[in-house]
Amino acid sequence: MKKIINYIAAVGMIMSAVSCSFTDLEPTDKVGDKEIFSSVTTLEQALTGTYSKMSMKTTISVSAVLSDDVYKGGQNGGAGDDSYQWTYSASTGDHNTLWSSYYSVISMANRVINGSVGITPADDSEAKTKNNCIGSALFIRAYTYFDLLRFFSDYEKNDSYGIPYSKETVVLETLGRNSVAECFAAIKKDLETAIPLLVQVTPDDPAYASQAAAKALLARVYLYERNYDKAYEYASAVLAQNPIAAMNEYGALWTDESNKEVLFELKKLSGEETIGTIFFSADNSSSFEPSTELINSFDEDDIRLQIFIGDGVDRDGVAVKRVNKYKGTAENVGLADQKMLRSSEMLLIMAEAKAHTDLAEGNKLLNQLRAARIEGWESKDYTTEEVLLNEILLERRRELCYEGHRFFDMRRFNLPIYKPMIDKTLDINDHHRIQPIPLSEMQGNPVIAKQQNSGY
Repeated sequence: MKKIINYIAAVGMIMSAVSCSFTDLEPTDKVGDKEIFSSVTTLEQALTGTYSKMSMKTTISVSAVLSDDVYKGGQNGGAGDDSYQWTYSASTGDHNTLWSSYYSVISMANRVINGSVGITPADDSEAKTKNNCIGSALFIRAYTYFDLLRFFSDYEKNDSYGIPYSKETVVLETLGRNSVAECFAAIKKDLETAIPLLVQVTPDDPAYASQAAAKALLARVYLYERNYDKAYEYASAVLAQNPIAAMNEYGALWTDESNKEVLFELKKLSGEETIGTIFFSADNSSSFEPSTELINSFDEDDIRLQIFIGDGVDRDGVAVKRVNKYKGTAENVGLADQKMLRSSEMLLIMAEAKAHTDLAEGNKLLNQLRAARIEGWESKDYTTEEVLLNEILLERRRELCYEGHRFFDMRRFNLPIYKPMIDKTLDINDHHRIQPIPLSEMQGNPVIAKQQNSGY
């Protein structure tokens, strides 16, 4: 029998949980939902707590370290070594944190959705606010479940194990894993339901969910599902209202002086979580450095090279290259808004979708992005689907580096990952390409204990 302590909420709605199984949330000690969800105001407070629980730090850290975009730094001290070496098991590795933190957010989102049922708005304004809270929670749930699906499932196979997909906060029976097809269907339904409920059409404030953000996530989901027509449809709809940042606007995007092309982000203030310290710390300790292969992939006239990669010295005074995408300031090293959806990704989704059916259009879209990022770029045409897709993969590596995409792109393109620094290759059939269900979950959940990913 599992001992579960469920999420305790108060007016500030900063909830937390301790659980042997993060999918089984039987309430044993909590403030009653009738007290918490007594009005539209308290529903908004609950949603604020859900937003505050979200984080891209572990997602970006784990996906970057799994990929070929970083080398271990001189002051790494063994951080992330299981992921870097691809030696993790069910009992070791950063995937444990991913699993628990994701399900913590999902539980909070479910609580908002289910708690809204008993709230009667006082007027039309409150009705819109209530709907926006529901839509936002649906968006958060879909986003989080999709990241779980990417890490813990073989998302190329519809009939394989996905992840446990629950819409309830209180689970009175032990959950097993839904199929990949069921997970994709549930994610899309959540987002389609969310869109008309969300107040923001375009992201006037990208720290909050909008219809554009939900459509952008749908475009990403359909791309993974290889439904290229739908991926293009949603991505083009988003891009029509939210164009990419121009060359002279792009730098301000990464210093948080501008929200140009940002569709959804987690706003981080002084004293809050620092994402840039994944790579180097305020004392110049170097944990992870940009790989030479990534650096060399940039054209010398590419403005992103100087924005994303910098020169510095580590704690021992050794000259190093630094990941500067989330540089922060001298006073707040590594403090930056966590950008989760951007218009540039939508343009790349459109290019990839068209590469399969319309080479001319695919080339046009790829050249559009390169012209906005590479000074003096002259358009090029790639004459085969294979070559064009390889160029799009390269451009995704450059544009979306350290945003949680490279590892999954290599899986989607069915390519091995090679790390010359350690002379190791993660082959396409290696079971480490999919993360194991954590041992703690296996021990606390007898159903999922029989559904571990192959090889673990």
